[in-house]
Amino acid sequence: MLAVITHSLITPAEERSDMEPGFLTLISRIVHAVHDANLRRQERQIGEFVETRGGRITDDLERQIGQYFC
Repeated sequence: MLAVITHSLITPAEERSDMEPGFLTLISRIVHAVHDANLRRQERQIGEFVETRGGRITDDLERQIGQYFC
């Protein structure tokens, strides 16, 4: 049940024609903002991770990224 609720809240408000302006729209926008901020933070961390290891992505570095960030 939680996965269904989470999924419906993550769906952008613009795509949901059945959602009236109000509390659910606000919650949806907050969830999107937090999700987008987390993605930007993780991408920044991965960029720093790559830079500290030479700046070149290799198979081994991809494996390390997968283990460290996933």
